[in-house]
Amino acid sequence: MKNIYLFTIPLLLTLLLISCDQEKAQSGTQSELPAAKDFTLESVDGEKKVSLEDFRGKPAVINFWASWCGPCKEEMPLFEQTWKKYKDKDVVFVGIDVMDDRNNAEEFLKNEGITYTNLYDSSGEVSNKYGVIALPATFFLDKKGNIVVKNYGPFIGEDGRKKFKSYLKEIIE
Repeated sequence: MKNIYLFTIPLLLTLLLISCDQEKAQSGTQSELPAAKDFTLESVDGEKKVSLEDFRGKPAVINFWASWCGPCKEEMPLFEQTWKKYKDKDVVFVGIDVMDDRNNAEEFLKNEGITYTNLYDSSGEVSNKYGVIALPATFFLDKKGNIVVKNYGPFIGEDGRKKFKSYLKEIIE
């Protein structure tokens, strides 16, 4: 039994550190930035299929979330507010609901007035492609479809807002 604890505690601490880490691409040129992996998913309401390819040529914010994730739900009004401000400037916001109860996700989006595109990743396949191990996770893509910033953890409070806006500025310019 002690062996399980010796293994579990370091693993949990490692996962916690990773989930709180933000990673910015540290390459010298845009061509060296990692390309975002394409995907096709149904919308949370099941009414349409959407691919990342649909947004080629536009900067994008991709946020992985779930309705059972408190911090995910807490940061989504910031995304909605910012999306409304930038949608006419061709900035794309995509939420990806991961391994969640679809009805709960749909109800949450409706109750909170979240109107930007939200997709349903029932199996977690897309989140796995992106290496997501904790929620929320947000990826900022430039117009070429390259991942400029990976952020693990929520954008909460004034510091979170400032950080979010600085990352957004990087992909818009």
